[in-house]
Amino acid sequence: MWFAVLATLASVVLFYLSDRQQRWLDQPLPGLSRLLALLLLAASAVLWMVTLGVGVGLFVGLWVFALPAMLLPLMAGHYRDSFQRGLRG
Repeated sequence: MWFAVLATLASVVLFYLSDRQQRWLDQPLPGLSRLLALLLLAASAVLWMVTLGVGVGLFVGLWVFALPAMLLPLMAGHYRDSFQRGLRG
């Protein structure tokens, strides 16, 4: 189950860092990283379903994906945007 958690979190990070609106890197990761993120997400979904059953596995897997996917842009915006440095325009 821990491999499913790590694969899901890695897919979230790769999806975020390959987006052109991400705020952590100067340039987004190349498009191949989205394919890798999709493959990791598919593998983790299979692992979740094998470990916990189809219904519970999909439910838990989607929550493990959704919560970091919502929190990662919020944390990046908090630490990288100019309002934190007092540079209001």
